[in-house]
Amino acid sequence: MLNSFKFLKNYKDNLTLAICILLSFLLISQSNKEFFNNFRLKSLDFFSFLYSPFNWIDNQSFLIKRLEVLSQENLKLNLELNLLKNQDSENARLRDFVQLKEKVSIDFIGADILSRGFSSNLSSVLVDRGSIDGVKVNFPVMSSKGIIGKVISVSDNASEVQLISDVNFRMSVKILPDEVEGILRWVNDDYCEVFEVKRTSEVKIQDIVLSSNLSPFFPEDLPVGQVIGIYDSTDKTSKILRIKLFSDLTRINQVFIGLKNK
Repeated sequence: MLNSFKFLKNYKDNLTLAICILLSFLLISQSNKEFFNNFRLKSLDFFSFLYSPFNWIDNQSFLIKRLEVLSQENLKLNLELNLLKNQDSENARLRDFVQLKEKVSIDFIGADILSRGFSSNLSSVLVDRGSIDGVKVNFPVMSSKGIIGKVISVSDNASEVQLISDVNFRMSVKILPDEVEGILRWVNDDYCEVFEVKRTSEVKIQDIVLSSNLSPFFPEDLPVGQVIGIYDSTDKTSKILRIKLFSDLTRINQVFIGLKNK
């Protein structure tokens, strides 16, 4: 039906001319005024009916075009909103890092993650900073929230970072406020365990976990996570602490590499 309306629309001028000529002959042949008035009224109704489909088509075409414009504007607004959200997230990340840097005496250099899982037998990432930038093996690597790993290999322009989530990763940590020490290892997701904690220690839920001065690679007092569980070891001679890392390892796109101690 829509095709028929389009066909009539394309030839409506010719049809209108033919109808007007026909009406002219009829009017010339009629001298009755009443007949003329009635015919004029009927003609108005007829032309109104004749043009209504074309008006409907025009309205539908306008609505379709308007919908396309609105869809494009909506897409543009969504893109701008996502950009603002990303910028807000980036600003928050940088603010967190500035506050962190004020608390520790170490220089940092920012790096972007190029790829994940660079080595098949390691949980690692490849970053775009290397020896040219002053990066060396065993340098600590952090997010804006806390430690996420250490550098294990370096080329001129890139470095491989072993993440805390690697099963072979170990780090000496301490738990505030009593500075009880232990060894951290990964369990799953963003959760770790701290073992070899003294059984007599008074560790509590929500205590903060930091790097300790016993670590050969990590400067002291870098944030790691928070205690969420406390258990006795199998032999009952020590405690095992369940730790939630401050950093979400699955959502990190940028890192900070510690270059040297001041």
